[in-house]
Amino acid sequence: MTPSVRFLQCAGCRFDSPFWEGPAEWAVQRNHDLWQTFETVLLLCQAEKADFLFLTGDLFEQEYVRKTTVERVAQSLGRLKNTKVFIVPGEKDPFVSISAYRLALWPSNVHIFSAGLSPVKVPDQNATVYGAGWTAYRQEKPFLEGFQVAEDGMIPLMLLHAEVASAQNSEGFIPLQTENIASSGLTYLALGHREKWTGIQEAGRTVWADSGVLEARNFRESGPHGVIVGEIGPGSPQLEFRELGQRRYIEKTLPIPANPESFVSKLVAETPPAERERDLFRIKLTGEAWPAEEVAKLWQKKLADKFRFIELIHNQEEAPPQIKLNFRTPGETTPGEGNSYLTLPQVFLQKLQERQSSALSEEDQDHWELVGKIGLTALSQGRIDNEN
Repeated sequence: MTPSVRFLQCAGCRFDSPFWEGPAEWAVQRNHDLWQTFETVLLLCQAEKADFLFLTGDLFEQEYVRKTTVERVAQSLGRLKNTKVFIVPGEKDPFVSISAYRLALWPSNVHIFSAGLSPVKVPDQNATVYGAGWTAYRQEKPFLEGFQVAEDGMIPLMLLHAEVASAQNSEGFIPLQTENIASSGLTYLALGHREKWTGIQEAGRTVWADSGVLEARNFRESGPHGVIVGEIGPGSPQLEFRELGQRRYIEKTLPIPANPESFVSKLVAETPPAERERDLFRIKLTGEAWPAEEVAKLWQKKLADKFRFIELIHNQEEAPPQIKLNFRTPGETTPGEGNSYLTLPQVFLQKLQERQSSALSEEDQDHWELVGKIGLTALSQGRIDNEN
């Protein structure tokens, strides 16, 4: 009887990335959240007795990653004694000459794919795992064009940092064509790059799915985030999405209220206390009657007491500047309290986040992310290496 193969799949950790939407001090908490979620992934591998862990791209943020971070990830993966780990470098962490993947000695249970599709045979699981990593910041050719698995009786699996042609493509991506997936002969194709879980998809006899990023980084990535837990044996692959993300970005659109007292009470009543303490909220207010300054301050005071983080935005182009209702965790200080002041990078990030939150399209968001990347690199006296 053909043995079953159990696996976990996740993507988009982007360790050491400074880009978290919210106030500058929020990044410290979100980075802690990311590590906690990653540790949960490793524990889930052990609990599920996973044969494979598929990391489908953007494990690191190449321009900002630290050697200590890469070593910590490598050591953590080495603890999975009964799980083979397969990694494909992606758009944010390509396998270039100064790649993050070259900064650590990786344990024997980890395989990192580089240029060109290549197979790794795993006889114990009667499986062949194919993969190809990014080796530049732009994809030069399609991954699956003309590809077919070897007919050797083994279960053919593949992981790629890629997306299918029906998705909205980013610059630098060459999308996968569904007909190439269907003709590949693969049993399962594990993808990375999408922001959210795609659900279970099929192309011919090949099942494919993208888990989405492990932790949300902005309000465009609202909804649940986590991993795919799968089992492949006789018959079709069985896949299940497990939410592991520590916090959600939640956005609501509401009309500007006539009565601010009832507005605050209703919003609090409709939001469970656990969510108010845990998650980040953005309220888009529609309508032309923007409240007077004293009313806005009343909302700010009342909502800031009830939510860990919340911001109000008037949902019109000609609206006044955003009212941001920030939070402070215990022990933190703000400018003017003691000797703690915002650093220049923190000020830069705050201004950048204001631009990002008012961006009207994904292209605008990508533009401001690039601006932030260049700006933070300059402030840290670093450099941007383009291997392409």
